[in-house]
Amino acid sequence: MEGTNVSRRDFLRGAGVVGAAAGALVLAGGAQTPAAVAEETEGAVPGIAKLANETAWIPVQKAACPGPRGPIGFVADAIPSDQIATTEDHDIVVVGAGIGGLMASLKAADEGADVVCIEKMTFGRACFEAFGAVNAKCQEGLDIQPQLLLDEIYRSAYWRIRPEPVRTYVRRSGEVTDFWQAVLDKGSNGFTISHVQEYPSTCGMPCLTDLIPTELGFGDSPCLPPDAGIRPGYAGMYVCLEMQEVASQYDNLDIRFETPGVQLVREGSGSVTGVIARNAEGSYVKLNARKGVILATGGYDANPDLMEAWCRPEDYASSSWWNPGWGTTGDGHLMGIQVGAQMDPCPQPVMNFRWGSPDSFYDSRAWGAISIAILVNGNGERFVREDLPFQPVSNAQNAQPDYGANCWAVFDETMMGGMDDAAVADYKERGWLFEGETPEELATACGMSPEGLSITIGRYNGFFEKGVDEDFDRDLSAAIPFTGKRYFALTTNSCVLATVGGLTIDGNAQVLDTENKPIGGLYATGNVSGGFFAGNYPRHIPGTSIGRAVTFGYVAAEHAMKGE
Repeated sequence: MEGTNVSRRDFLRGAGVVGAAAGALVLAGGAQTPAAVAEETEGAVPGIAKLANETAWIPVQKAACPGPRGPIGFVADAIPSDQIATTEDHDIVVVGAGIGGLMASLKAADEGADVVCIEKMTFGRACFEAFGAVNAKCQEGLDIQPQLLLDEIYRSAYWRIRPEPVRTYVRRSGEVTDFWQAVLDKGSNGFTISHVQEYPSTCGMPCLTDLIPTELGFGDSPCLPPDAGIRPGYAGMYVCLEMQEVASQYDNLDIRFETPGVQLVREGSGSVTGVIARNAEGSYVKLNARKGVILATGGYDANPDLMEAWCRPEDYASSSWWNPGWGTTGDGHLMGIQVGAQMDPCPQPVMNFRWGSPDSFYDSRAWGAISIAILVNGNGERFVREDLPFQPVSNAQNAQPDYGANCWAVFDETMMGGMDDAAVADYKERGWLFEGETPEELATACGMSPEGLSITIGRYNGFFEKGVDEDFDRDLSAAIPFTGKRYFALTTNSCVLATVGGLTIDGNAQVLDTENKPIGGLYATGNVSGGFFAGNYPRHIPGTSIGRAVTFGYVAAEHAMKGE
């Protein structure tokens, strides 16, 4: 096994931060430095390098991460052979039983492989409501132009990504969706994949590009319980349970829970030949993989150390978290780096949404009010176009002072939507909602600037007389001015769903090394994989997160079995 000691500082140094920064500083002043002081300048280089490495801005300003700390499977130290209790031989080893891992396992099993899928949690992970695909059978009749989706994904990453993975997703996701439906047809509950109607302004944030109708979901499946409809995000758990049921029909597929993968097996610069795992009894088992290892371990949103090392602090420092399980601790990222894999540059993108409460997401009683409200900071000033998709609104809030810790959704009694008296009382009791008879009284109650809020509301109401939001160009046809006699402020923050940066892959889902060459036998899918997003999760493009997870799970299994 080729091992390296991975620490945050070593990783940053490996990324060339110190060398590039010091070299640039020396070169910038070198041409004008008199020969008499050249020796002194050269002696200052270590000082420059130390400053560049120790500053709080490498790679981004540091801040403590308040998020959850899940169980980490990865083991950094070499595991002696005498500690390995048993050894098994398989064709494919899949690490992770979320949606990407299940798809990879089922595709490999369908190809006739001897497959073992290991998952460290008790029954897998899957939190999603819908996904994106192009030209699946259930999309017949829709006008989906692949080149528009390609361009939108490239543009949203500001072209800081390689084109191959995106092309694979766009060109093969329809085929993968058809396979997925065939898998679900083998289950006992009748899950159906169908088109999801989207708002016309979804793409382009919100009107630069016409709607690309790629979103698919499971809302037409009568087996879903009422609380797992298309939008709450719980449908995915039931879909994955169905896929586990189908997996049990295969004699050549074994899914093992409470079995974390801890290290990859790689000798020198050769191929990855297996995984060392820890079984439910606590013993190490070596799982050899004749065809390949597929990492599907998810992101690292439940690992505060990695969040602090690889992400912008504004993307997490004042956020809440929403995830039904805490298995996403970056095990696959660390296992890959340990054997020489390349990873997306820092800072890595986080899927962070607006509508966060101090606990998690606001429940549906607050949705109507938040949709019509204005968003203000502690100075009582608006800071974003409120009708943008979730991610850009969240980003704008996180850019406010103290990483958006003192922001509010402000509305009056005419904008309350489904927020009844019981909801008002509940939110007040939690310390989340404040009320006043005037903007100034409201601001004083919740601790923002009374003068600032009064000016902001007056200016905002004036936009309705002019017919245009002169500050942010909000669509006023879907908003209303303040006309009530009761004013409310609901505290609000961003909410972290997942990290979406990971190991660099090519169009076959093969993990690349630092010289941009595929590491034989190693694949990645889902949020452990990279090369798809840059700096931001493009929430305005429907379903790319789950869409790429299932697509590359399928592609990885197919490529590993063909051995090409």
